[in-house]
Amino acid sequence: MNQKRYLGLDLSGAKNAKTTLAVLEYYPKEKKVFVLDVHPGIGADETASSDEVLVQTLLDHADGHPDLKIGVNVPVTLPPCITCTRKSCPMPAACTVPEVKWMRNHAVRSSLARPRKKTASRRNMRLKEYFTPYTQRPVELYLKNEVLGRLPEKIRFEIDETLGGNRAPLSARMHFLRMHLRHYELLEVLPKLSVALLMPHLKIPQRTILQHRQIETGAQARQTLIERMCESLDIFIYDRDLKKLTQNLNAFDAFLSAYTVLLQDRGECVSPPKGFPVDSGWICHPKSSLLDLESHYAPEEEEEE
Repeated sequence: MNQKRYLGLDLSGAKNAKTTLAVLEYYPKEKKVFVLDVHPGIGADETASSDEVLVQTLLDHADGHPDLKIGVNVPVTLPPCITCTRKSCPMPAACTVPEVKWMRNHAVRSSLARPRKKTASRRNMRLKEYFTPYTQRPVELYLKNEVLGRLPEKIRFEIDETLGGNRAPLSARMHFLRMHLRHYELLEVLPKLSVALLMPHLKIPQRTILQHRQIETGAQARQTLIERMCESLDIFIYDRDLKKLTQNLNAFDAFLSAYTVLLQDRGECVSPPKGFPVDSGWICHPKSSLLDLESHYAPEEEEEE
């Protein structure tokens, strides 16, 4: 089979109908990408639950593609403390579980690397090193300190914890769905980060990038982003699907999830650093030059149209 297929899943709660699936077909020889379909609003019907409908929709598009990869915008792994089977807990400060040990060492290194005010108290310094391996995973600490923390301030955002706020029920749902998709590779994606890292290389004005998730101006901004991607990255999208991707943020995120996994398959995403506990979870994100990002998001470009 010459072509490859990638699915992108924007997962919402099981009791609403906002979950969206994007299907991409990629022809490696020609380096062409086709958006085959976009399924917005996947939910329960008269005969099946939303989980059953979603799994069947995924399997229908996966049929005949044994090497299929699925990009999802929610955690596909759980924090180390949740899956721990040890009978007693020595607290994170003394835990020897590899994932927790990595988090502890990383938190300390990151705290030492940050510039500190001379008046900082020992207690405040310890709080900066604090982490919660029952809500966080190593990848969230890594992205916070090694990726997001080094982005230009204008495009930084807070990364959600695996079991924090509204993220917890989505993580639980994905944990359930994994059991029914075990024959396919599930790769986690953060669409907002993919946009921040990918779009500057397409010479898209920063104002457009920053507006793509807003309610009033988001649709027009997303249309600009997608049209530039089609022009620069050889992507073909039918008019019916282009409308879905621009009008529906969930559909846009599903598309970005699928495309980021395609980039990962082509070796164009960042690899985990040496010694990173990969089994604990990794978030695929495009390679990008920090210097290029700083230049693109420079203050003098703020008025560019």
